[in-house]
Amino acid sequence: MGCFIHGKNAEMISELIHCQKLIISIVNRKKTARLIKASKRKHAEGATILHGRGTGSKECSSFWGITLEPEKDVVLTVVSDEHAEEVLDIISKSLKMEKPGNGIAFILDITRFTGSVHLQNKDRKPKDLPLKKMDETAQFELIVSIVNKGFCGDIMAAAKSAGAEGGTIISGRGTGVHEHAKLFSINIEPEKEMILILVPEHSTDKVLEAIVTSGDLNQPGKGIAFVLNVEKAVGINQLVKK
Repeated sequence: MGCFIHGKNAEMISELIHCQKLIISIVNRKKTARLIKASKRKHAEGATILHGRGTGSKECSSFWGITLEPEKDVVLTVVSDEHAEEVLDIISKSLKMEKPGNGIAFILDITRFTGSVHLQNKDRKPKDLPLKKMDETAQFELIVSIVNKGFCGDIMAAAKSAGAEGGTIISGRGTGVHEHAKLFSINIEPEKEMILILVPEHSTDKVLEAIVTSGDLNQPGKGIAFVLNVEKAVGINQLVKK
């Protein structure tokens, strides 16, 4: 049975189609406040912050031979399409992302958006503005993998061997049909880890294949992986040079 939307709801949703962008910034935790403050100066009304940890080759240190992975924040900022580049630019400049190790940020398209009606502008119709590419020869994609906790180390090692520079890991929990266990009749939801890996477009297939093979993702309950197009990215100078 199809889903039909009538009246004001249909009008509201139609006005929110293709009018928002998602900026994902991955930075060291101590720089998050500066990022939020800068983005608010350029039309961003707020952000959602997720805690993660980094696995970049230049970011890990050790203590008595134990690898210490730096704490990261993944900052999700929704802005109108007409202000997306402006917000990305001020984030890049405020955190000096042109220098390696200061973080990365990139823009993803949102095909449907609702829940923040105050972001609407009734005086203008929604539009999809083309973004200028930072480098026409440097197209990037975001590989998102969601796997059971404890497997991300092997998956990241495989991804790096296939050409990835590093990734960011976010903890969570799953509710898939293959994943429920019980203890004294209480459902136990297994811990999950989400891995975000930004790669050049020409490396996507190779890295994705390594992730699937390493994580055995072609088997039920092992995890999933998918690829998102990145419209523009900053803070990835080392990838551009390669």
